[in-house]
Amino acid sequence: MQNLFIEEDETFDVKFKVATDENGIILCGSDEKSLKAKINKNKKYEIKDYKITFARPSFGDSIELHDSIFSASRTGISFNPLEARYKKIFSLVKSWNLTEDEKITEEIIKKLHPSVANTIGEQMDLETGDMLG
Repeated sequence: MQNLFIEEDETFDVKFKVATDENGIILCGSDEKSLKAKINKNKKYEIKDYKITFARPSFGDSIELHDSIFSASRTGISFNPLEARYKKIFSLVKSWNLTEDEKITEEIIKKLHPSVANTIGEQMDLETGDMLG
């Protein structure tokens, strides 16, 4: 039987891998295959696995997210896709193993490496069906 409603405690996990070379260059992928496609075979990398748990967004969550990322003026409507990705990550994150600190703040999320944030956002989009929840 299909559940047509999202439960308040319903979550999903985003898993990804990060490879760092001796110079600190970061490569990020959703899985081993996508990461290996990016790796320079002549370099050594340290590869780590990460997991973030997110609340599954409901229709109400999507409405709130839409309201916060679109702005209208006399000259038109503006939309910032990176701001949308950031707000989706911040508003839905429940837990992660990215840092030792258990407290997840806006400042920490804003400090994510762009490759990491992009991979997280792409995986969230696949899990939720679209960019906005």
